[in-house]
Amino acid sequence: MKASLALRFLWLVFSIHTCYSKHVRFSLHLTWETGSPDGDSRQMVKINGGSPGPQLNLDYGDTVEVPVYNSLPTNATVHFHGIEQRGSPQYDGVPGLSQQPIASGESFVYKWTATQYGTYWYHGHVFGLVSDGLYGAIHIRPSRSEQTPFDKISSDMEDVAAMERAASQPHIALVSDWTSFTSQEYYQAELDSGLDIYCVHSILMNGKGAVNCQPKSLLEKEINPKLGVLLKHANLTLTDRGCTPMNPAALSEGKFTTDPSKVPPSIQSGCKPTAGSQEIFHVSQPSGWASMNFISAASSKAIIVAIDEHPMWVYAVDGNYIQPQLVDLMQMYNGERYSVMVKLDAAPKDYTIRMANSLPDQLLSGYATLSYTSSDSTDSTNSTPTINYAGKPIIPSARALNTTSLPPLVPNPPAPTADATHILDLGRFGANWRWSMTNISTYTPEQDSSSPLLYLTDPSSYAAAHPDHIIATKNSTWIDLIVVSNTDNSSNPAQPPHPIHKHANKGYVIGSGSGEFKWESTPEAMKEVPELFNLVDPPVRDSFVTAPVLMQPEWVVFRYQVTEPGAWLLHCHIQTHLVGGMAVGVLDGVDAWPY
Repeated sequence: MKASLALRFLWLVFSIHTCYSKHVRFSLHLTWETGSPDGDSRQMVKINGGSPGPQLNLDYGDTVEVPVYNSLPTNATVHFHGIEQRGSPQYDGVPGLSQQPIASGESFVYKWTATQYGTYWYHGHVFGLVSDGLYGAIHIRPSRSEQTPFDKISSDMEDVAAMERAASQPHIALVSDWTSFTSQEYYQAELDSGLDIYCVHSILMNGKGAVNCQPKSLLEKEINPKLGVLLKHANLTLTDRGCTPMNPAALSEGKFTTDPSKVPPSIQSGCKPTAGSQEIFHVSQPSGWASMNFISAASSKAIIVAIDEHPMWVYAVDGNYIQPQLVDLMQMYNGERYSVMVKLDAAPKDYTIRMANSLPDQLLSGYATLSYTSSDSTDSTNSTPTINYAGKPIIPSARALNTTSLPPLVPNPPAPTADATHILDLGRFGANWRWSMTNISTYTPEQDSSSPLLYLTDPSSYAAAHPDHIIATKNSTWIDLIVVSNTDNSSNPAQPPHPIHKHANKGYVIGSGSGEFKWESTPEAMKEVPELFNLVDPPVRDSFVTAPVLMQPEWVVFRYQVTEPGAWLLHCHIQTHLVGGMAVGVLDGVDAWPY
């Protein structure tokens, strides 16, 4: 019996991981139409008639063609988030860096090879089109030789086989935030008011959701205590949308000229609940396990996710397998991906998936459903929540994801030292809504859209002439990006977390700390504070997050190897911050330039 089970297990694993590379083609037709993802109508981007766009399902090694037909009234591009674009830097989808934008009425064909496995996503990279609905999921099945982590979750071979099956056909969970204002209207409100606007109207799952309005008593009860003191001192209260008022004093956003009266009132108040719609994930108890692959397509919110009465084994981060971690809730920043394995051992009924904003700028939640399919189930009782409307744990023993400890499944440590170091100084620059990564200037890649930097004949000279927003590196070298969220002037007494995304390749988050980064390099810092660094098994990611700042700086060190020469973007993935200039161009491998 044991022998037959073992043979069956090996056959299942072999079947699931047998992948044959092929040429695949996905067409994306972009249109500007009326839609109502949360029950309120507005103009939005639709991809092939819907939003999110179609899911791109691939196998490791596939060659991909994605023709994009732009019928929007504006320029557009599509970026494939997390895809390393090995040998195809011209298809990264960033106007001004890798291509000219796709004009209205025109088309462009993206071509790349799936040289990674895991969960990724695609989204617009012109202005704020991702906030208008231009996004969709990518899932790449691994090769049969790829080691998987499921035997570290269970030693039972039937369990492992069930997890292998679940991972090969995951439930994709695209989490996003939404507002009844288009990205252009939102941006205009920032220009008119001079404010960094952060209020949204709903949280969506796979493009479905509703406007949730809560009584004032609940909002006042769940407000962050420190924020409550600050608001009371400023004689302010939360709006009926749960928003911290659009007032620079409310969140210590610096001393700039602003006019809160220019913010359209319905951005932050006038909450009217809608029926909307809700995403339902159907699962079957006999399957044993379900894989849910979460993607944060949020424009501004950092979202905590929990599934009522169902712990989650986090087994992959930003596409890569890790040593599994058992959690009850996890926080997702913009652009991040987490794959979780859920054991289907609860009573067959519906269980609520809760998604709550974790930032102090707004109390807001959205919901989806994990539904057991069972013809004989009559249980209609409500499931027991792990988190409340504010995202706070209800259960004292609830386990939160530890994002500083995400060791890769297969050890692959970074180089012990870097060949070059670049220190970036993050903060507001010249206006409440404008942001910089250098404290010298702002940068939006669209400013070079007519002459993309990838086609420079002398990238080294260009970088030397533009040190305020361009970094140049040499091929095969190791680079340390030391990113400091500063509080060194009245413009930046406080900052939110910044999810920083590096196009083209993953890197290692090797250290972080509070206070001034007073050293010239990582080795100097490691000599003084070695406990703040990890060169053994640091997280491997294509993004990293700076800690929130209040009256003292925070810093993080991201180490990566230059393997893909080309013109890439390093930027904050909060859409208003990116539009506000929080980016730098990275000319990787100037000594092996592809053009």
